[in-house]
Amino acid sequence: MKQKEEFVRSEADAWFERNKAVLLEKKFDNDIVVELIKDYQIQSNSILEVGSSAGYKLNYLKSIFPDCNACGIDPSGKAIQFGTEKYPELELRQATVDDMSFFDDESFDLVIVGFVFYVVDRNLLVKSMAEIDRVLKNKGNLIILDFFSDKARRNHYAHITSFDAFSYKHSYEQMFLATNMYQLLDKSTLDHSTRIKHADDSYSEKIALSLLKKDINACY
Repeated sequence: MKQKEEFVRSEADAWFERNKAVLLEKKFDNDIVVELIKDYQIQSNSILEVGSSAGYKLNYLKSIFPDCNACGIDPSGKAIQFGTEKYPELELRQATVDDMSFFDDESFDLVIVGFVFYVVDRNLLVKSMAEIDRVLKNKGNLIILDFFSDKARRNHYAHITSFDAFSYKHSYEQMFLATNMYQLLDKSTLDHSTRIKHADDSYSEKIALSLLKKDINACY
């Protein structure tokens, strides 16, 4: 079984239930993604959050950019139903990143991908990257938040026990930079639990936050 199928069937709903209470109480004014957007004075008319859950963070961003088209996708049907009822100004869809065919090319000037790539089936990784690139406008910004690793690593994904499922740690921004059509504006590594920056060597306990700008002509 593919991990995609298991997330759509049950694990995405289970993740939503495990984290629902905490995320409902969270104050997003000091969220690391929100702070990055503010620090770089990014403006947006159209935002896509991949892995939006019920749209908690997206709803806060909508309050910053009230006129923007704010869309989110997530494999959890429960999260999408809850978010659609709680945040009616958002456009939320149950979907996975490898197939966003319901969005037109160049639909968004800001795409946020938070803790998604690490559970994507490896045979769907390039397709997922291509879908993100397809829906992101030229000169748009891409924010990736995921696990940091000093080298590519594969670990068992603890919440799926019916088959061997994995989490994949990788420098995911490098996939986009390798095309020479993206520029790296910022990358920070932080402790996974505390979200604090520090320079120790606990690589397996870190996450990475990267800001890229799509510019298809910059390298020519």
